[in-house]
Amino acid sequence: MVMKMDFSRSIVIILAAAFVITSCGPQAPATPTVDMIGTAAAQMAAEMLTQTAGAVTPTPLPPTETPTPMFTETPAAPTEKPQVKPPALIAQTGCWTGPGDSYTLISNIELNERGRKNVTILGMGTEPGWIVIRNPYFNNPCWVKIEDMDIDPNMDMSQFPPMTPGP
Repeated sequence: MVMKMDFSRSIVIILAAAFVITSCGPQAPATPTVDMIGTAAAQMAAEMLTQTAGAVTPTPLPPTETPTPMFTETPAAPTEKPQVKPPALIAQTGCWTGPGDSYTLISNIELNERGRKNVTILGMGTEPGWIVIRNPYFNNPCWVKIEDMDIDPNMDMSQFPPMTPGP
């Protein structure tokens, strides 16, 4: 009987040792839970914080010509080609995307050492008192007050198309 008890005791000791060894040994790593939405939001926020924003450079829309009817009488051809001379600004002035302060200021036209700046007329503004010129700095159309222009009084202004401001 002593032998049977020693055998039972030995089995219990072996089983207890096996339990202790398996419970204290290396275990398989637990599967981590991943917050997919939170991770994506954190990655997007980190990316947005590291990006550099470019300076806003609004590109003004060019003035549009007033449409002409399709079926009109053809005007008689001029006998003499009009002489277009570039007028000169007589005052420093702003160059706008349309007629007035409610439009974007493109640039200020500075005068040269003789107090003049030659520009090219592109059209007459549909708003009274405004003329559309080619901006001497950016080469795009812009609006200036006609009172700031020194225009040859003999120049035929009807040769220039009427122009409306862009949106």
